[in-house]
Amino acid sequence: MRVNLIIVGPDDMSGTKKIYALPLDCLKAFNSSLSEESDRARVIVVACWIEEFLKVKLMNEFSKGNAEARKALFSDNGPFATFSAKINAAFCAGWIDSDLHHDIRVIRKLRNIFAHSYNPVSLDQGETRNLIQSLRVPHRQFYDWGQLRAASTDDGVVIYSGDKPPEAREELHIPGATAFRMALPIVLAVLASNLGIPFATDEEGTIARIELPKHMETGQQNVSDDARNSRG
Repeated sequence: MRVNLIIVGPDDMSGTKKIYALPLDCLKAFNSSLSEESDRARVIVVACWIEEFLKVKLMNEFSKGNAEARKALFSDNGPFATFSAKINAAFCAGWIDSDLHHDIRVIRKLRNIFAHSYNPVSLDQGETRNLIQSLRVPHRQFYDWGQLRAASTDDGVVIYSGDKPPEAREELHIPGATAFRMALPIVLAVLASNLGIPFATDEEGTIARIELPKHMETGQQNVSDDARNSRG
C-alpha cells in the first residue's frame, strides 16, 4: 500500500488556531515496533499509538476554554480518560467509519489479552489469530483478507487467495505476527487520514497529512469489482 503525504505550508494555515501535531518520524517508529518487538510488546505499543492519534484529534477539536479545563478532559475522571472513551467519541463524532471503529476495538481487545495475561501469549494462537482475521479495514487492500495463503516459489514466497498460482510450490504457514504486520499499517493509515492527523515536518511552519488511494477511502461494500480485481 502506498499513501501520499500532503504538505500544508504557512500560507495555507494563516489565521488558524494552534494545532497539535505528531512528529512525522512517528510513522517510522510505528513500523519499527511492528517488526522489532515481541508479540506482546508489538500489540501494546500499536494500541498506544492508536490511542495517541485519537488523543491528538480530540485535543485539536476541544482546543478552546483554558488549559485547566482542557487537561481535565483527559484526567482520570475526565470524559476522554480511557482508550474506549476515545474510540467511542471518535465514532459518535463521525470521524471514523464503522469498519475502523470495529478494528480499533479488536486491537483494544488484543491489547487487553496481552496486557492482562501472565502466561505466554502469541499472535498465532486461536483467539488472537481469529481476531486478526476479523479485521475489516485490510479488506480495502486485500479483498480476501482472512483467507490469505502462502507458498514457496523458486524465487521466494508468494502470498495469494483463491486458486493456487502456477509458480507456487510448497504450502507455507502465515504466522499471526506476519498477518498483524500486514494489517496494522493499513489500519493506521486509514485512521490518520480519517482523523486528519497533522504531522510536523522538519520545515518550520509546515505540516503533513496522509492522503489515501481512492480504494482505501471507503468500506469494502463500496469497492467496485474493477478495484477488487486490480488488487487481486
